[in-house]
Amino acid sequence: MPGNCSGKVRIIGGKWKRTPLPVLDAKGLRPTGDRQRETLFNWLGHLFETFEERTSLDMFGGSGALSFEFLSRGGKSADVYEVNRSACAQIKKNAEKLGAPLHVHCADSLTIKSAGKQYDVIFIDPPFALKLQMHALKTASGLIKPDGLIYVESPEEISDASLSEIGLQAVRRLKSGASSLLLARQTEQ
Repeated sequence: MPGNCSGKVRIIGGKWKRTPLPVLDAKGLRPTGDRQRETLFNWLGHLFETFEERTSLDMFGGSGALSFEFLSRGGKSADVYEVNRSACAQIKKNAEKLGAPLHVHCADSLTIKSAGKQYDVIFIDPPFALKLQMHALKTASGLIKPDGLIYVESPEEISDASLSEIGLQAVRRLKSGASSLLLARQTEQ
């Protein structure tokens, strides 16, 4: 039944390693799998010496798995946006359970304005059927720090030309099952 917690996602690294977190059973909610998260955080760990003092933004929170993984590995704080109120409530419960420095915004991330706040890491993993990846990348390009990284999970590969149009370049890419994983940063000037 939608709205119930019928599944769990487990944190795979850091201080909360092996901690299972309840996940809402909702249409379109597809938590990033263990293998994809392991790949992503290996990439980030290689490119950043440490997550300490780093901040993150998850534009499509869903289960909050990416933000909890980031914080478990030493991230300073995380902002999570999610439009599904039940999913927001579950992310908040999980954050309270862990004592995580995570701020949940029950709002549409595509309307975020910078207001001077920028992030070291931005996660973009919207429901694939909505095809919001490029719109989200445009928004994220105005919210990322100059040395920051943007992670995108999508059903199709995003071309270098599409990234270039919004001032971004690919750093890492991988096809994993039905998902295309991309790590991007601002184009070097």
